[in-house]
Amino acid sequence: MDRRQLLTAGVIAGVTASATSSRANDEDDEGLVGSWFGTVTATNPPLGQFNDLISFHDGGVVIESRRYLVPPPTPFGSLLETTGHGAWERTGGNTFKAFFRFLLQNAENGVPIGTDNIRLSLTLDRNARTLTGTFESQIKNMADSVQVIVRGTYTATAITV
Repeated sequence: MDRRQLLTAGVIAGVTASATSSRANDEDDEGLVGSWFGTVTATNPPLGQFNDLISFHDGGVVIESRRYLVPPPTPFGSLLETTGHGAWERTGGNTFKAFFRFLLQNAENGVPIGTDNIRLSLTLDRNARTLTGTFESQIKNMADSVQVIVRGTYTATAITV
């Protein structure tokens, strides 16, 4: 093989490997990318459960929504909470982690309270199109000091057409 043929073969091999790697990653992440209807169950302390909507986007972006009003019992009274924004990444074959943050304010007077910082550890069942896992919520004040930690379980089903 002359130099030109070697260079051409090298370029073709590189493009093929890149395309195969990219396609494999897309296929792997395709199971998680999309929108999900979830149930959050606080077990420590036992505060009950509520539903959420969460979307995992290509490139590792996550957005989570729930009802904006968080009624008592909270250590802060009634709260208003924004939509959560953050990031996700793969940790194994069908496992993922995510982090997202909400802004919190007092529902009566609008005074900022701080942030709710959520960490999810998730396992994807591709066949059932379900997610299961755990969460940890750290509510921090405006000085970024942890005020409350809540832990529990998370389940979700894919939203499909």
